[in-house]
Amino acid sequence: MTCPPDNWWPDEEYVPYLEAEQRLYAWILVRVGGVEAEEAMQRAITRFHYEPMHERGIMTNTGAWRIAMSDLFGDRRQPEEFGLAAEYESESRRLFHGE
Repeated sequence: MTCPPDNWWPDEEYVPYLEAEQRLYAWILVRVGGVEAEEAMQRAITRFHYEPMHERGIMTNTGAWRIAMSDLFGDRRQPEEFGLAAEYESESRRLFHGE
């Protein structure tokens, strides 16, 4: 019997997580970068695109913020710098945990 690869993540778990990551990234682009919602979602889908199982790596919900900051400013910034700490936390919980 062959063991699944270390990056095994079935689509029924991966796809909803990927979609939440896309929505959070788009939310950040809109709230911090002033990007129009439709363009932000297009960028999110490009940035967090579907990967076949053999190419999947580890994803964390801090990725959307870090990548958005790098894309917008070229460096790391924190939600607190934009007065968004509580709102970002709430949006993250809503998208990833349904709260």
